[in-house]
This record gives sequence, structure tokens and C-alpha cells, in this order.
Amino acid sequence: MKITTLAEAFEFFGTFPDNPRWSWSAVSPDSKTVAVTVWENEVGVDGAVDFFGHAGLADWVSKPGNRERIRNLKVARDHCGGLFHVIWVTARDLNERPWTIAGRYPEERFMMKLIDLNETTGEFSAALIDPGSSDHERRTMADRPTKPPVFTAPTRSGAGQLTRGMSLRETATCPTCFMALPATGVCDNCA
Repeated sequence: MKITTLAEAFEFFGTFPDNPRWSWSAVSPDSKTVAVTVWENEVGVDGAVDFFGHAGLADWVSKPGNRERIRNLKVARDHCGGLFHVIWVTARDLNERPWTIAGRYPEERFMMKLIDLNETTGEFSAALIDPGSSDHERRTMADRPTKPPVFTAPTRSGAGQLTRGMSLRETATCPTCFMALPATGVCDNCA
């Protein structure tokens, strides 16, 4: 798994967004595949997301990415059995607001199933599922076979130019939520 651009991540699923710079979701030309970006840290340990009553709702309700996502989630609900592919978005620093994107990568094994959608605000809930199982068995974040890539800050090369590299996960991570563990070895999110 590698971090990709947003356009590459959508293309991985054969979906095409309205605008690769601000789109949060995309749909395939035949309307049979939908892909949605999801901040990885907003997914619960149980593999579910619930954006109803989200603290940031006022910030994103009128954005074009949200309006497009509403349209695309309706396509997923009406034409894809509620299923959509996930493009995980990782944050550089969860303490900064707004979050800065460290990277994006497509979820290659699991999908999400839409549970509920508010077509006016864009609030929705969904659960991680295994599309290969006969009854779309629910999955947890710990069931994912791979961990996300880790952002590496830009460094100066010998020529004085900034370079950006991706490193393998160098710190210990929580097996449940994949967040970096503090020196105590006990996850602050899951403890």
C-alpha cells in the first residue's frame, strides 16, 4: 500500500470526481461504483462512522465536496446496495485545526455500507464490511490487514531543495486504531 494523490486514489476504484482538488467522493461512469474519502481517525474501533451531530458540521455543510458526497452517497444507496469504497485520509497532526492531509490511500479489502443519510446536511453513518462475505459481515479497524503509511516531514537534500519521503511505520502503533503509541505503550484512544 502506498500513499496516492486524490486523483490516483479515485482512479484505483474506477471512479471520477467532479474536481480532483476539492472532491470528497466520486462515482464511476456507469454509477455502479462509489468511492468516499474518510478521515481514518474518525472511524470508531468498531469500524463505524457516525457524522450525525458532528462538531464540524457548520464548517463543511455548504462546501461543494459535501454537496457532491450527498449526491454520490445517494447513488451508493440507490444503485450499489448502500456499498461504497473507502479512500482513507490520514492527518499529519490531530491537534491542529483544520487537519492537514498527510496522505490518502485506497482500502483494498473492505468497503463501507451506508446506514443512514441526511440528504440536506450530508450527515451520514456507515459501517466497515467485508464485501466478499455472503452477508456483508461487519468488520472492525483491527481486521484490516495492513497499517496506514506514515507521513515523513520534508527534509533538505544536498542541493538545498525540500524532498518529501514516505517511511515505513517506525513507531509502535495501537493494533486497534493504528495511532502511534506513547512511551507508556498504552493507547490513549482505546485505553
